[in-house]
Amino acid sequence: MIGSQEMTEKHPVCTQCNKNNVAVIFWGYPADGDGYLKAIDDKEIVAGGCIVSNNDPKWECTDCHYRWGIRDEDEDRWLRLPKTLQGIWND
Repeated sequence: MIGSQEMTEKHPVCTQCNKNNVAVIFWGYPADGDGYLKAIDDKEIVAGGCIVSNNDPKWECTDCHYRWGIRDEDEDRWLRLPKTLQGIWND
């Protein structure tokens, strides 16, 4: 618990505005540009950029654009992506 906000992997809540319109931040270069753009349009992911560091945030609120959390390792994240998004990850 963070204050009165419960954080879960499936339904995170923004720690700034308390809304639940949150997407995972996609770090790295996508292999499937069409799937990547569709996932962004559907607000399932947001673009993080191609440069990946050791302290990148994991979540972004699609309402206030606040970013927080700690990015998972690439392999772990790929396994947790919905099957429809796994093809956009560049191995």
